[in-house]
Amino acid sequence: MRHHGVDYFPGYAFDASTDYRPAKDLARVLEVFRGKKDDWGLAYWFASVNSFLGGKRPQDLLISNPDRVVAAAEDEVAGVLHG
Repeated sequence: MRHHGVDYFPGYAFDASTDYRPAKDLARVLEVFRGKKDDWGLAYWFASVNSFLGGKRPQDLLISNPDRVVAAAEDEVAGVLHG
């Protein structure tokens, strides 16, 4: 995220088991949101509890359960479906 000309990177985006390289599945989540959320919207989504994730925050599951976080992102983008 860029704020006042400075780039900031959230700690949850780095995987301790790979010497703090970017989480390998972060790109998948970002791709789901491409053109849908700005940097602040993404930061808020990652930091907020998510009912799709059983009340957990996406940032807390990105490393341990990335497929579930991707599914939650896809659900967020799909919105409410009525039918």
